[in-house]
Order: sequence, then C-alpha cells, then structure tokens
Amino acid sequence: MNQTDSSSPFLPLPDGMVIASVHAETNRIVVHIACSLPIALCPACGQPSERIHEAYGRTVVDLPCGGRPVILKLSVRKFVCRTATCSRRIFTERFSDLVLSYARMTNRLSETLQTLGFATCGELGERLAPKLGMRARACPEPSSVRILGIDDWSWKKGVTYGTILVDLDLHKPIELLPDRTASTSEAWLRRHPEVELVSRDRGGDYAAAAKKSAPQAQQVADRFHLLQNLRERLKEVMDRKQDCLPEVEERASDAIPAKARGIKGQGIHEVVKPQAEREPEKHYRTGSASPNKRPEGMRYDDFQKQVRRDKRIALYHDVRTLVEQGLSQRAIARKLDLARATVSKLAQAEEYPEMHPPQRGEKWSILNPYKSYILDRWQQGCTNGVQLYDEIKARGYPGSEALLRMFLADLRSKHREAGSASVLTLDGSRHTLEIPADLLPKPCIKRRISGTRASWLFVSQPEKLDEKQQKSVEQIRKAHPDLETAYQLGQAFVMMLAERRETDLDAWLIQAEHSNLPEFKKMAKGIHLDYAAVKAAFSSMWSQGPVEGAVNKIKMHKRLMYGRAHFKLLRLKMLHQKVS
Repeated sequence: MNQTDSSSPFLPLPDGMVIASVHAETNRIVVHIACSLPIALCPACGQPSERIHEAYGRTVVDLPCGGRPVILKLSVRKFVCRTATCSRRIFTERFSDLVLSYARMTNRLSETLQTLGFATCGELGERLAPKLGMRARACPEPSSVRILGIDDWSWKKGVTYGTILVDLDLHKPIELLPDRTASTSEAWLRRHPEVELVSRDRGGDYAAAAKKSAPQAQQVADRFHLLQNLRERLKEVMDRKQDCLPEVEERASDAIPAKARGIKGQGIHEVVKPQAEREPEKHYRTGSASPNKRPEGMRYDDFQKQVRRDKRIALYHDVRTLVEQGLSQRAIARKLDLARATVSKLAQAEEYPEMHPPQRGEKWSILNPYKSYILDRWQQGCTNGVQLYDEIKARGYPGSEALLRMFLADLRSKHREAGSASVLTLDGSRHTLEIPADLLPKPCIKRRISGTRASWLFVSQPEKLDEKQQKSVEQIRKAHPDLETAYQLGQAFVMMLAERRETDLDAWLIQAEHSNLPEFKKMAKGIHLDYAAVKAAFSSMWSQGPVEGAVNKIKMHKRLMYGRAHFKLLRLKMLHQKVS
C-alpha cells in the first residue's frame, strides 16, 4: 500500500514528518517515513539551512502492531551549514521526538522495554519481549559529571561489594561498578576528566583512585564519617576503661520460682487444695414473683443486661448440676443445645464467670475471668508467672502464657510505681489490689554502662541531652582522668565540625597527639594521612547524603529483584530512575 499521510492514529509522528508508504509483509510491517519541512537547524550553531546536500536511509524498530514488528525506513537529509564560522560544514537533520541520534529503536519502544524489564525483573521480560516483537534495551553511556559522590554498596554483605557513583548536582546515580577495587574506580575516573570534586568516605581505596586518576579534582571527606571515626575511637577508650564506667540500675525480673525465693513446700499441689468429699448440695432455681418487670428507677438498658445475666447464671447452674450428675460434656451440650466449648468453659469454672463489657478503648480478654484469682494470689505473695499460669490453667484458662506475662508485667510496673502498702487500680476501677507491707518491690540490679552507650553520650551535644543523660555524662567524666580528656577532645572536635572552624583543626591535632590516649593519637595520624580532604570537609557544602540515599534505593531494588535478576538489571533500574 502506497500513500502519503501526515498523521495516523495508529502511528503518531512528530510535526513535519509524513508516511510515504506502508508495506505489510508476512512477519513484519515496513513503514517509509520522510520529513516535509524545507529547512533544518544546525546542531552546532543553531542556524537554519535550506540547502540539501544529500539524503540517505536509516532503519529503526518501532512498537509492534498486531503482533508483528514495525520497521521504520527513515529518509534522512543532510544539509549544508551556511554559517562561515561554524565548525560543521555538513549536518544531518534530527528527529529527537521520534528517535535519538545513532539509536536503533524509537523512543517509545525503548521506554516500553524499560518498563517491561523493570516490572518483570529480568529474565521473564527477556523471554517475553521477543514474543511481543520487541528487543532488549542497552544501558546508555553515563553523562558527564562535575561533582561526584562515590561509595560502596553490598551485593552480598560481607562477601561481595560494588561501587556507586552519584552526580551530587542532580542527586542521581550515574554508574554502578561491579566491585569496589581501586583499579575499577581508576578506570572510570580516567574516562571522565571533567570531574572537579569527589566526595567520599574515609576509605583508602577511593582516595587512592581519585588521587591517581583525577588529580585535578578536590577530594572532600564526609562529615558523618568523621564523626563515626571519632565515636569508634571513643568506644575503644570506653572499652579500655570499662572498670571505671559508672553503674546503671536495671529492674530484676519478678518471674522467680517460689523455691528460689526460699518458700518451700508451696507448690501448685499445695496451693490448690482439693475440697473434702461431701454430698452434692441441691440447687434450686428461684424466680421473681413478677418476672420481666422492670424495677422502679432502673434504666431499660440496665434492666435488659440484668435479664441476660440472670439467664446466663441459670444456664451455668444447669451445666454444673448435670456435671455433678455424671453426664459427659458431649451429652450436656446435646441436652442444653449448647456448643461444647461453652459447656467446657462453664463446667471447669468454680464460680460463675462474669462477663465484663469492655470499656471505651479496651478490648475484652480471655484472661478477664481469671484476673480476680490472679490478684488474690498476688496479694498472698505469689508473684511467679509460671506458677500462676499452672494454677489458672488447672481452672480452665484456655489462653497462652504470653498473655498472662503481659498482664503481670503491667501489674509489676504499677507495683513498683505505687510501692508497698498501697492500693492498685487495674483496668479502670474494675479491680483493686491492696499490697501488704511485707511484699516489697523487687530490688534493682546494677550493671556498668556499655562502651557503645557511653561513646554516644560523649559525641552528643550537651544541650540535646535530657537531665538523666547529662548526669550519666558527669559520672563518666569523673570516673577517670582519661575519660575527662576523651570527653574534652571529643566535644572539641564535634563543635569544631558543627561550626565549620577549619582553622582550629591543626590545634586539635596537636592536642590529640600530646594526649595520653593512644586511640586519639591513632585518629590524629589518620587525619594527617588524609589532611586535605578532612580540612575541606569543614568548609565544603557537599556531603555523602545523596549517595547514602542511593545506596538505600539499591537495597530496596535488591529485595524486589531477589532471586530473579543480576547486576546488569540492577544497574539499569538505578540509572534510569527519575531525578528526585
């Protein structure tokens, strides 16, 4: 079929391009396209030209139609630039809205393949694309970069690492390298001599690569990693002076067996004493002289609740009576038309299990019928969670031990807050507990503060700490002169970095070198080896923040792709994401 059409709903084209002819073959569709505009703009100087030098054919692949690939045969013209000072004498007209220069597929096909590959995570899209008449997409060459951020990322933590390169101007990843060796980074930097600044962590491999392959670029050490180095040195000081660190209080667990607390002969079998055998007592149901008549002064809703409760109590007595007569629970369920679970619950309860409607914001718990018994045993001195669980289990408690532990934890917390000889109120005003004077709160266990915690306190600014944390800092400082020296050096470095006082760095290094702390001498030595980059960190506006954010995105993509892709697809997904 031969025709000339400037527009088609099945094959939209940019303005100025027309369809010269369409040939439908067995396994493909060939469309001949040409540009009807009389002039073209020179890509070098931007001046228009109407003088045509020659024309040639160009073949690109477009989105399929009806399951058959669509091949575009472009008639491309070459023009002569009329600007005498232009560096290009002959130039080719551009169709950037349809296809990029030197590309073998149209822009829309490229975007479709990218979406398909990212959605199916690799091999599935690779198998599906040919059946849809599409081919895979190659990753474009990374663009030029002026401000570069470089860091490593873990493909398999502790085993395999790669390198990520981020354009800090755009906050966008521009390349992922398969390893973190200095030689790989050197090869990439050698191809990009336009780099003016390199932001990095304190790693030696990236510093050596930037120094060797990008000597024109200024290196900047990341401020966060400088503080991280400081905290590592402080932790080493704390670990060395662990015996001097102050002690902190830690509450002991109340779940101590009775035998361990010196209470002998008070096991579950002695606490739950079986009653002596006696003749079963007859129970007679009593009714009101005027049934279903609401007493004066009682609200209708309260009256209905009372009626329903009376029915449940009568049902409970019926179940207990049939149990005493020797009937099985299955027979009782059939006789009273009840669920077997309900019969089992009523048969095992020694007294009627009250139903407490939940208050606003409170959920009903299967532990509620047993809380009264638990509080009675608590008041008697039994605070062992394992023992209490065995006792209520024998009384028919169907729940888990974890639910009981949560209730006892809340009870112990309120016990410690109230102290001894106090009245506790639990669950609103439903349960109250008077604790005898001989049931004292559990003693506190003291342990030394950890080196990790102490190092964090030393790098934190005092005005951002609460009163308890400031007290801990004072105790640590007074414990040993070395700890006081470490605090002064640490705070001086933190404030110097926060206020960007790079002129004070040399004085701080002298103090660290003349201190009696080998950890700070080690830190000062490391800063001297990387002096220019560390000093630039005090005044530079660039940091590793965007790089760390890109590393987090890599972690997300790794989890989405788990088991279905490889490094090539991960690189594509990172390099084709939108600029944030």
